[in-house]
Amino acid sequence: GTPTLCLLDFGLVADVDETARNAMTRAIVNLLQGDYDTLISHDAKHLGFLPHDMDVTELKPVLKTILKEGLLEAGSNLHDRKRNLMAISNELNEVFFTYPFSVPPFFALVTRGLGLLEGIALKGDPSFDIFQASFPYAKRRAMDMFSVKDYTKISRGMLARHRTETM
Repeated sequence: GTPTLCLLDFGLVADVDETARNAMTRAIVNLLQGDYDTLISHDAKHLGFLPHDMDVTELKPVLKTILKEGLLEAGSNLHDRKRNLMAISNELNEVFFTYPFSVPPFFALVTRGLGLLEGIALKGDPSFDIFQASFPYAKRRAMDMFSVKDYTKISRGMLARHRTETM
């Protein structure tokens, strides 16, 4: 069979309840669709990054820049992502020190775990793409969560956005 890697680090164990898992799925879908307004005004609050009663009008342009330039434009290239995040570090600092922004403990662990696994995979295969590798799981989660009609609409929206960005 195919070789399998199993990495156990009980320092990275977190209990993520169903509500939070569903909120993360919605946030990922909105991020991939480029729906930053919903991601910031709805998903960020439901995941615990921002208070539910916060007016995000001022924050939206700053976070849009961070999400687009710091993460999405670099794609799966880890070096480009690090470079892009360093380039927008002033904006990141502004967000953390100006707004009541917090990172839920489970999200920090999930992010840390994915970063660790991505680093290991990149050492073995420099062309490894974390987004491509996680797509089958994300697709199954979205299909389980959304109706077929909604999932089809979401898929078309992401495909159209990808075509626009690559032209």
